[in-house]
Order: sequence, then structure tokens, then C-alpha cells
Amino acid sequence: MKKITKLFFKIEIGLYILIYSVILILLGVGLPACSDTCETEYSYTYYEPVYTSLDEIRASVNSEAPQEINTMGKLYIKGKYLFITEPNKGVHVYDNSNPAAPINLTFISLPGTFDMAVNGNTLFADSYMDLVAIDISNIQEVKEIGRLENLYGDYNSYGYYVDAAMGVVTDWVEMETVTVSESECATMTNYSVHRAGILVNEAASASFDAASAVAPNNPGMGGSMARITIAQNTLFAMSVPEIIPVNINSPASMAEGNRLNLGWGLETLFPNNTNLFVGANDGMHILDVAQPLSPQHVSTYQHINSCDPVIVDGDIAYVTLRSGMECQNFTNQLEVIDISDLTNPQQLYVYEMSNPHGLGKDGNTLFICDGDAGLKIFDASDNATIDQNLIKNYKDLFAFDIIPYDNTALMIAQDGLYQYDYSDLNDIKCLSKISFTYE
Repeated sequence: MKKITKLFFKIEIGLYILIYSVILILLGVGLPACSDTCETEYSYTYYEPVYTSLDEIRASVNSEAPQEINTMGKLYIKGKYLFITEPNKGVHVYDNSNPAAPINLTFISLPGTFDMAVNGNTLFADSYMDLVAIDISNIQEVKEIGRLENLYGDYNSYGYYVDAAMGVVTDWVEMETVTVSESECATMTNYSVHRAGILVNEAASASFDAASAVAPNNPGMGGSMARITIAQNTLFAMSVPEIIPVNINSPASMAEGNRLNLGWGLETLFPNNTNLFVGANDGMHILDVAQPLSPQHVSTYQHINSCDPVIVDGDIAYVTLRSGMECQNFTNQLEVIDISDLTNPQQLYVYEMSNPHGLGKDGNTLFICDGDAGLKIFDASDNATIDQNLIKNYKDLFAFDIIPYDNTALMIAQDGLYQYDYSDLNDIKCLSKISFTYE
């Protein structure tokens, strides 16, 4: 099978813009258009898409020998098992019965996967434009038991282009250098459609990588950056601009419910009882999922444009806002929001952060992955004084997302998965690390 690789950028941030009707994903880097730097002639590098047939992709689900993690995506906990996606390739499975010594059990090959959730003995995950159900009752020999084709349409949530006849674009090959005239250049951008491929100019070439793209009521636990989750025995998938409920009572015959269009900029999902909280780059949407196959919009708490993971504990929501090229703002903060009236969320407190990403909470202990400022652990028994009650700050690492679970915090950092024992907050211990490097 052709090597399934990521299209463009690192999975770590996950915000995408589609360009024209052909595959192209841009990070919001704000590079100048070609027309700003036109000379007599201008050189573009031409990349041609490589397709893999849908039949080949859909026949690729299988168990393989344990593998090292090269690029880490999302984390999910179910019982003693850790499920870790390797973006675009599959899912690593670890036995975490002893968090001090996790055992690498197997690798589930699943091309085009980024996110997942587990319900009972079934793993649900995206695979390009499809949603796939996999029987994991025998974790060493998994098998596909259901597939909801084209749930994500021509693009899944990460933007892969699908052609009904040719398949999915799974790679790009550098073909040649194309020189355009000054008059042609004036009408082109950093990335332009050319023939069946794309042209990338010299200014943008540094950021274009043809080989890379990058809750208590949950049956298992995903992090605060999840884009697939399960609530009310229903799977909710994010396919911007829609939230898609899927009936998973029979994995072999999954069926869509009523899609809900919430607009562009959707980022994360967090279930809480009969509500679903959707983090977006312009606010937090609250949905009523008491009738899960027909989700209803309750309200939206708006904030400035920003990347926006959200978690909920009782009547309080915690939202981190961060800056960055794809987040389109310069604000880095933790917001504490009163959601006792779901129709009218109210901001209570705001705390300055460095560059916060994912977060988690267990009891009164709040964990915040503050980017290059590391992992910060706070006593949040009083939401009015969170910033005054820092318990621990693990520096010298780039912290991305965290799941606190049964006195063990599992944290995704840029160089690995760390596990911490926080049963004694006065003596937090690092138990283990599963190392990996971003490709």
C-alpha cells in the first residue's frame, strides 16, 4: 500500500482552511501574497497529488506488531488500556495497568485517522471521510465491524481531498519548478492551483511540508482537545461547520442523526450529562443532547477569536484561550465561566497564562497545559484565587493536553506521554514517559 502520510502540517494545532475546490490546507501564517513581491519572473515549486484508492484504504484495518510512536495525536483511556492515535496512520494500544511501566501491546492500522472514542468493546475512529467501528474485544486481533462511509463528505475534519474515481490524496510529490511571468504572478497567491496539483512559492515553501499534516459520563475518557466524543450512548463527530450525531447502538449499522450547523471555527467537544460543550475559535457553544440524535443549540458564550479547549465541572466551565498563527489573536488566558444558567453563561474570572492548550480537572485540582511554560497544577477549590494557588509547575517541556484519571494524570507533551501520580498533591511523582518525536 502506498505510504499514507500527512498532507501538510503538524497535528498539534488542527485548524484548517480549504482552498479552491482542490485539496489545500493553509496555516494562517499571514505570508505576503505573491503580488506583493513580484519581480520580472517568479519561481514556484509544483507538487502533484498522489491518490490511494478507496478500496485499498477501506481494506487496511488490521492488527500489527507494536510500533514506536513517531508522531502523537489524541489520547483515550478505557479501563486499563491507553489508545494513542498516530495521525493518519493508526492507533497504538498500551496496557496501562501499571502506569509506572506501560506495555506496548499492538498497533491498529487505520489510514487517515486522527481522533477516536471507545464504547464497550468498540473503538470508533475517523478514517479520511469515513467513520469506522472496530471490535477490540481481542485487542491483539481487532477487526472492522462497521463503517459509515462519507460521513465527512469530500473532506474529513482534517481536509483530505477525495475523488470518487481516483480515491484520496495521501501524499504530494515535488515534480518541477515552474516560472511564471510578472503579470501571472500578480494574480497568484503563496499557494495556487496549477493543472491537477498546486504551486508553492519560495516565500511559503518553508511552511509547506508535503509529507506532514498534520468526562465523567463518557464511556472512556478523551482529552479536552477531542473532536469525537460519546454521550447519551451516541457518538458526536465534528465536521466543520457541523456537529454530527451518530447512532452507535449497532456498530455494524451506524446511522446519522440530525446534523447541527454551528458555523466555522469549531475545535473541541466535551460532554457533560445531557449537554455537549463545543469549543470554537470565537466562543463556547452549549448544546442540549437529551435527545441525542437531534441536538439543540442552547446558547453561545462569545469571546475574541482564539483557540478554545473547554472542560466542565458542575456549574462551572473552564476555557483556555491561546494565541498563535492559527488562533488569530494575541490573548493567552484561562476563563472561568458560570454556566448555572445554560442559556446565559457569565464570565466570572480571567487569569493570564503563557500559551495554554488542553486542560483537565479532578476534584479541586486543575491541570493546565500551558504550552512552552509547561504543565501547571492549581488548587481550584476557590475559583476566585486560582492564580494564587499554584501547586506545581513542570517546566522545560511543551505541554499539549492532559487527562487526570484515578490519581494519575496522563499528559501529552511535545516529546512524549508523561504520567504523574497526584494522589499526594504535596508529593507529585512522575511515574513514566512514553517517548516520541514529532516528524
